[in-house]
Amino acid sequence: TSPHKLQHEMCSACLTPVYPMEKMVASKLTLHHKCFSCKYCKKKLSIHNYSSLHGEFYCVSHYQQLFKRKGNYDEAFGHTPHKDPPEKLISVVNQTKDQ
Repeated sequence: TSPHKLQHEMCSACLTPVYPMEKMVASKLTLHHKCFSCKYCKKKLSIHNYSSLHGEFYCVSHYQQLFKRKGNYDEAFGHTPHKDPPEKLISVVNQTKDQ
């Protein structure tokens, strides 16, 4: 055996090594095929039919359902909502008022 061990990528979902035969990439994250499932209902997802937010995956129906429940993606998915406008936007609004 070689003194150099192969470094395998880690699955973003289960944090265990991913071997080439079981590897897939979704939203730039490496996963096992079996780990690519909806966070809410655990349904297996397809690379052509999923939604993601903050590195977590959802089936399209639950993604839309959770969004509709809260009215914004961040709060619906347990993150702090972005309610304050960025500083640049505030600056543009103030400049418009002064004209």
